[in-house]
Amino acid sequence: MIDAKIKMRVPANKRMEVLQTIQTLLGTIRDEPGCISCTCCVDTEDEHIIIFTQEWETNENLTAHLQSDQFTILLGVMKLLSIEPEIRINTITATSGVETISTARMKLRRELPWQDEDAITLSKDK
Repeated sequence: MIDAKIKMRVPANKRMEVLQTIQTLLGTIRDEPGCISCTCCVDTEDEHIIIFTQEWETNENLTAHLQSDQFTILLGVMKLLSIEPEIRINTITATSGVETISTARMKLRRELPWQDEDAITLSKDK
């Protein structure tokens, strides 16, 4: 899996234009072959920071996206920025989920909010 993140500091006078453009791209990008997810978020501590993230099944899927019209539009958006965006592309070889949290919390003998004490007792008895 490939994780791509673009973190942009957007000038106040360009913020709405950037967000609206990205919003129009989201659905089309999500429909591209191999796209697992595509989201855009605003930093809760700094409204001028926009984080655009994508997950791709393969590097080939990401490469095809980088050659797409949608990415060309995104590059145009990035030209509106006064500071170069931070771009990170990570290849992920393993993932885990709630089981990692559960294992760590079990060591502290603390349950997760969505678990009940009986489930924890049963899992400890195994």
